[in-house]
Amino acid sequence: MNETEARVAVRRALRALIVPVMLVVFGAGAARAYDRDETYTKSVPFQGAKRVLILNSRGDVKVIGEKGRSDISCEYTKRIRGRSQEEADRLFNLTDVDVTREDGGIKISVRYPDQSRSDRNVIALLMQRYEALSVDVDVMVPAELDVKIITASGDVQLASVLGASEVTAASGSVEATGIGKLRIDVSSGDMTISGVTGNAFLSSASGDIEAHHVSGDAAVRSASGDITLSEIGGDLTAASTSGDVTVNGVRGVVFSGTSGSAQFTGVRGKVAASAASGDVEVVASPTSAANYEIRTSSGQIELRFDNAVKGGFALKAQTTSGDISVTLPIKVTKVTRHYLSGVVREGRSVVVLETASGDITVSEPEE
Repeated sequence: MNETEARVAVRRALRALIVPVMLVVFGAGAARAYDRDETYTKSVPFQGAKRVLILNSRGDVKVIGEKGRSDISCEYTKRIRGRSQEEADRLFNLTDVDVTREDGGIKISVRYPDQSRSDRNVIALLMQRYEALSVDVDVMVPAELDVKIITASGDVQLASVLGASEVTAASGSVEATGIGKLRIDVSSGDMTISGVTGNAFLSSASGDIEAHHVSGDAAVRSASGDITLSEIGGDLTAASTSGDVTVNGVRGVVFSGTSGSAQFTGVRGKVAASAASGDVEVVASPTSAANYEIRTSSGQIELRFDNAVKGGFALKAQTTSGDISVTLPIKVTKVTRHYLSGVVREGRSVVVLETASGDITVSEPEE
């Protein structure tokens, strides 16, 4: 048998194997489903614990902080949907939540049935007699504790946790409100944040990010998704690969973008922004001298000052293909169709605006 004949034989053998398996799976799906849903509670005394670690691979996690609380309470709901009551009950009884004390903190981990190596092949997965198995966990903690949550699949909710909170999720949305310090890493899912009294680090590989009222600095990164922020008390460092960025109320801005528009309003400090493709708009209300450097390869640039920059600024604006428009009390030092430089008042700050393809607009309120 030559190589071609061998390949044909292998394909025929695989087809002969797959068809019966698929028939069994689809036939089993027609049977009546068996559902089981039960809720349990476990608690452990606070006893000076500094942090809580929560691990859950299949289900939602909700954590609420409460001032003056003396224990950590975990209410969890086990859910299973199966095509066989016997198999569903067996897996249900093997699933539980362990609450242990270790390294000065409390660990809450969801224990699912262990799959042996032989259970991981394709045929065994197709032949499983349950359709869904998950555990949702609700935890009440003293408000001052630090909280760390790691999930593989499920939504996360955090509220009134005054310590430092950290969330790592492979798939699922994250909501957090009333947090002391926050760090979130999500592979796939949206996040909605409000009321962070410290710094916030927010990262999503795929999903929208929305955050409001962050008292400290914010670092925000999205590979695919829009970013919407407001009332950032400190400085913002933001990066977006694909998606629009909208920020209202921030001190200083450092931004890099690949594809999508970016709009920053209510900027009180300096700006350093670069984009490969997309418009960049900055509306600034500077409280002191500040430098502004904005560059984009393809897109328009608009810089508008709501009030005069103290001490003025030196301006350099350049576009390869586009027009330059300024409404400024400027002393021009050089001007062409695609280039303009000059000095506004004392020229203590520096403003650099460059685009390869697009118009540039700079304006200040008329005196």
